[in-house]
Amino acid sequence: MIDPGPRLAAREVEVRTLPDKAYLRMTLVLRVGLVGSLLILAGGLAAYLAENPSTSAAAEVNSNPTLQYLSVPGLASGLLAGSAEAYLTLGLLVLVATPLVRVISGLYYFQAGHERAMTAITFTVVVLLLVGLLVLGPLLR
Repeated sequence: MIDPGPRLAAREVEVRTLPDKAYLRMTLVLRVGLVGSLLILAGGLAAYLAENPSTSAAAEVNSNPTLQYLSVPGLASGLLAGSAEAYLTLGLLVLVATPLVRVISGLYYFQAGHERAMTAITFTVVVLLLVGLLVLGPLLR
Protein backbone atom coordinates (compact mmCIF):
# COMPACT_ATOMS: atom_id res chain seq x y z
CA MET A 1 0.00 0.00 0.00
CA ILE A 2 1.26 3.48 -0.90
CA ASP A 3 1.43 6.07 1.82
CA PRO A 4 -0.58 9.16 0.67
CA GLY A 5 1.27 11.33 3.22
CA PRO A 6 1.98 14.79 1.76
CA ARG A 7 -0.66 14.64 -0.98
CA LEU A 8 -3.42 14.04 1.54
CA ALA A 9 -2.26 17.00 3.60
CA ALA A 10 -2.47 19.25 0.52
CA ARG A 11 -6.10 18.25 0.00
CA GLU A 12 -7.22 19.09 3.50
CA VAL A 13 -9.38 22.17 3.62
CA GLU A 14 -9.41 24.54 6.53
CA VAL A 15 -12.94 24.78 7.85
CA ARG A 16 -13.74 28.01 9.62
CA THR A 17 -16.84 28.52 11.67
CA LEU A 18 -18.37 31.67 12.98
CA PRO A 19 -17.80 32.41 16.65
CA ASP A 20 -20.61 31.42 19.00
CA LYS A 21 -21.30 35.08 19.76
CA ALA A 22 -22.09 35.66 16.07
CA TYR A 23 -24.71 32.91 16.06
CA LEU A 24 -26.17 34.18 19.32
CA ARG A 25 -26.42 37.74 18.03
CA MET A 26 -27.97 36.68 14.72
CA THR A 27 -30.50 34.54 16.59
CA LEU A 28 -31.24 37.47 18.88
CA VAL A 29 -31.96 39.67 15.84
CA LEU A 30 -34.57 37.19 14.64
CA ARG A 31 -36.17 36.77 18.04
CA VAL A 32 -36.34 40.48 18.85
CA GLY A 33 -37.65 41.31 15.38
CA LEU A 34 -40.32 38.63 15.46
CA VAL A 35 -41.50 39.35 19.00
CA GLY A 36 -41.37 43.11 18.41
CA SER A 37 -43.38 42.91 15.19
CA LEU A 38 -45.94 40.58 16.76
CA LEU A 39 -46.41 42.93 19.72
CA ILE A 40 -46.80 45.95 17.42
CA LEU A 41 -49.22 44.03 15.19
CA ALA A 42 -51.27 42.75 18.13
CA GLY A 43 -51.54 46.25 19.60
CA GLY A 44 -52.41 47.76 16.24
CA LEU A 45 -55.01 45.09 15.54
CA ALA A 46 -56.62 45.51 18.97
CA ALA A 47 -56.77 49.29 18.50
CA TYR A 48 -58.14 48.92 14.98
CA LEU A 49 -60.87 46.52 16.07
CA ALA A 50 -61.78 48.85 18.94
CA GLU A 51 -62.05 51.80 16.54
CA ASN A 52 -63.95 49.87 13.85
CA PRO A 53 -66.07 47.20 15.56
CA SER A 54 -68.61 46.73 12.75
CA THR A 55 -66.29 46.70 9.73
CA SER A 56 -66.14 43.62 7.49
CA ALA A 57 -62.96 41.95 6.29
CA ALA A 58 -64.00 42.32 2.64
CA ALA A 59 -64.49 46.07 2.99
CA GLU A 60 -61.07 46.50 4.61
CA VAL A 61 -59.27 44.41 2.01
CA ASN A 62 -60.84 46.43 -0.80
CA SER A 63 -60.01 49.80 0.80
CA ASN A 64 -56.48 48.85 2.04
CA PRO A 65 -56.33 51.26 5.01
CA THR A 66 -52.56 50.88 5.43
CA LEU A 67 -51.70 52.15 1.93
CA GLN A 68 -51.36 55.79 3.01
CA TYR A 69 -48.68 54.82 5.56
CA LEU A 70 -46.21 53.26 3.12
CA SER A 71 -44.11 56.42 2.92
CA VAL A 72 -41.84 57.67 5.68
CA PRO A 73 -43.70 60.99 6.16
CA GLY A 74 -47.08 59.23 6.05
CA LEU A 75 -45.99 56.59 8.56
CA ALA A 76 -44.43 59.17 10.90
CA SER A 77 -47.53 61.37 10.89
CA GLY A 78 -49.78 58.34 11.38
CA LEU A 79 -47.73 57.08 14.33
CA LEU A 80 -47.70 60.53 15.92
CA ALA A 81 -51.46 60.75 15.47
CA GLY A 82 -51.89 57.31 17.08
CA SER A 83 -53.46 55.74 14.00
CA ALA A 84 -54.06 52.01 14.39
CA GLU A 85 -53.45 51.52 10.66
CA ALA A 86 -50.03 53.17 10.99
CA TYR A 87 -49.12 50.76 13.79
CA LEU A 88 -50.26 47.82 11.69
CA THR A 89 -48.06 49.09 8.87
CA LEU A 90 -45.12 49.50 11.26
CA GLY A 91 -45.56 45.95 12.52
CA LEU A 92 -45.51 44.61 8.97
CA LEU A 93 -42.43 46.66 8.11
CA VAL A 94 -40.59 45.35 11.18
CA LEU A 95 -41.61 41.80 10.24
CA VAL A 96 -40.29 42.24 6.68
CA ALA A 97 -37.09 44.00 7.82
CA THR A 98 -36.17 41.32 10.39
CA PRO A 99 -34.77 38.71 7.95
CA LEU A 100 -32.99 41.45 6.00
CA VAL A 101 -31.23 42.68 9.15
CA ARG A 102 -30.32 39.08 10.01
CA VAL A 103 -28.75 38.52 6.58
CA ILE A 104 -26.86 41.82 6.84
CA SER A 105 -25.52 40.78 10.24
CA GLY A 106 -24.40 37.48 8.68
CA LEU A 107 -22.64 39.46 5.96
CA TYR A 108 -20.80 41.45 8.63
CA TYR A 109 -19.65 38.34 10.49
CA PHE A 110 -18.55 36.52 7.33
CA GLN A 111 -16.60 39.60 6.22
CA ALA A 112 -15.02 39.95 9.67
CA GLY A 113 -14.08 36.26 9.61
CA HIS A 114 -12.46 36.64 6.16
CA GLU A 115 -14.74 34.03 4.64
CA ARG A 116 -14.76 35.23 1.05
CA ALA A 117 -17.13 32.67 -0.43
CA MET A 118 -19.77 33.10 2.27
CA THR A 119 -19.37 36.88 2.12
CA ALA A 120 -20.01 36.83 -1.63
CA ILE A 121 -23.03 34.56 -1.28
CA THR A 122 -24.50 36.60 1.56
CA PHE A 123 -23.88 39.86 -0.31
CA THR A 124 -25.75 38.41 -3.30
CA VAL A 125 -28.67 37.50 -1.04
CA VAL A 126 -28.75 41.04 0.42
CA VAL A 127 -28.78 42.55 -3.08
CA LEU A 128 -31.57 40.22 -4.22
CA LEU A 129 -33.65 41.00 -1.14
CA LEU A 130 -33.22 44.73 -1.65
CA VAL A 131 -34.06 44.51 -5.35
CA GLY A 132 -37.17 42.53 -4.47
CA LEU A 133 -38.27 44.98 -1.81
CA LEU A 134 -37.31 48.29 -3.38
CA VAL A 135 -37.61 47.64 -7.13
CA LEU A 136 -39.92 44.71 -7.82
CA GLY A 137 -42.27 45.39 -4.92
CA PRO A 138 -43.28 48.88 -6.07
CA LEU A 139 -43.56 47.66 -9.67
CA LEU A 140 -46.01 44.93 -8.66
CA ARG A 141 -48.11 47.18 -6.42
